[in-house]
Amino acid sequence: MKSYDLRCPICGAVNRGLYLEETDGWMECEKCGNVTQSMEHRQTVLIPLILKTQSRSDNNKVDRLAVGM
Repeated sequence: MKSYDLRCPICGAVNRGLYLEETDGWMECEKCGNVTQSMEHRQTVLIPLILKTQSRSDNNKVDRLAVGM
């Protein structure tokens, strides 16, 4: 597993030897103690977005689902 050196966004101290893949990008600063997440090292999952739309052309006004990503 690869270790990273990351600067704390709060106090600016460099934290060395962090295993960010193991913690999904989260780290606790050794100097100030604040917990932050590195957006570069986080793992994301795409979730489909389901939108409920109403058809204006139907007289019955039937609801339809549109799937978008």
